[in-house]
Amino acid sequence: MLERFTEKARRVIFFGRYEASQYGSPCIESFHLLLGLAREDKSVFLKLGPNIEGLRESYESRYPAHPRISTSVEVPLSMESKRILGRAAEEADKLQSKHIGTEHILLAMFAESEEIRTELEKLGLTRERAEREIVSKTTDAAQNFSADMLESSPGSAASGMPPRFHVCAGIGYDLHRLEAGRKLMIGGIEVPFDKGPVGHSDGDVLVHAICDALLGAAGMGDIGTHFPDTDPKWKGANSILFLEHIRKLLAGRQTFITHIDAVVILERPKLGPHFPAMQKAIAIALSIESNRINLKAKTNEGVDAIGRGEAIAAHVVATISQE
Repeated sequence: MLERFTEKARRVIFFGRYEASQYGSPCIESFHLLLGLAREDKSVFLKLGPNIEGLRESYESRYPAHPRISTSVEVPLSMESKRILGRAAEEADKLQSKHIGTEHILLAMFAESEEIRTELEKLGLTRERAEREIVSKTTDAAQNFSADMLESSPGSAASGMPPRFHVCAGIGYDLHRLEAGRKLMIGGIEVPFDKGPVGHSDGDVLVHAICDALLGAAGMGDIGTHFPDTDPKWKGANSILFLEHIRKLLAGRQTFITHIDAVVILERPKLGPHFPAMQKAIAIALSIESNRINLKAKTNEGVDAIGRGEAIAAHVVATISQE
């Protein structure tokens, strides 16, 4: 069934799992899905009215805090959450939608969770109002799509324009000198070692190369354009902040990250044992599943500066889908 879910709808589940781990819950409850929906698609709530922080405060006031669970631990869906996702497919079918989106998950929450329905109604949002807005939005989108297809049809003035949905790829590369006594930051985590990269920020070559690959795929320049090394505010900055900023830029363009394939070139230390933690840090920053990120490591067989242990480099290819 998940193959019908849009990228945004899948990220609701991803964020629901993240919320559950932050609250120390052994499973993803319906309220975690709601908070995940609020994280992924705030526009739904901004248009329909409920105060997102009010929802969070309401949840925290009713449930005791538990120690956080590591995000590396798989947290299963509760039975009610499973029913919500199943009902979302029915809501999509009722609205004659081929794909299951965030709006269908919201309607399913009204139907399957009395707790969520009560909380949302307290804030002035009823199912009837939500469904009315969603149907209106769907109708407008269909009309706009039909108009775009007509304009770009063969023989029209706009013939030859690119399709409405397309996939783009970008490449990224970064290299830094290594110096004794500095932290070795790779993929958003610190790898224990006696040397680290020299750079304006934290010198994270993997994250920097991912940034360039994503920006290149979206046609938005490069990392130096957005985070210049002449700007003091980026001095020593955690490069994960760059990924979070780029995620927001892509989301604003209705652009979704499809896959990231990367190779880090470093003579020492071995990176394989650290890849799961890197994937998780990058995935959280980009709001994607960890399995969309493939990491590899190579040595330079003793050749040139990298082979002598004087430098580290990374190559990345990223693919995105754009609307």
